[in-house]
Amino acid sequence: MSTTKHGKAPGVTRADLTEAVYQRHGGLTKTEAAEVVNKIFETVKVNLLEGRQVKIQNFGVFEVAVRKGRAGVNPADGLPIFIPEHRSLSFRPAPRLKDAVQESPSERRRDK
Repeated sequence: MSTTKHGKAPGVTRADLTEAVYQRHGGLTKTEAAEVVNKIFETVKVNLLEGRQVKIQNFGVFEVAVRKGRAGVNPADGLPIFIPEHRSLSFRPAPRLKDAVQESPSERRRDK
């Protein structure tokens, strides 16, 4: 596996996900696989915009949280500022995903 200049493994792109769907489901063309991936992302996005949670079993929960307005400090000059109420996207991983991430790479290889 290659790494970036910061020593981390490169991220997964939409094209990578499309390729994985294409490889896994031999009856689909690459265009159809891309449509599947795009439809999943669009469904997640629409539901979040409508204020609904998106729960994916054994993966996690995406939701939009409303953050109340609060007092803060401008880091540039140290003066107090007001941070207005805003919406924020949050993700809570499922316990199974969280546990898998906490395992060392050698433990994950042993399980396969």
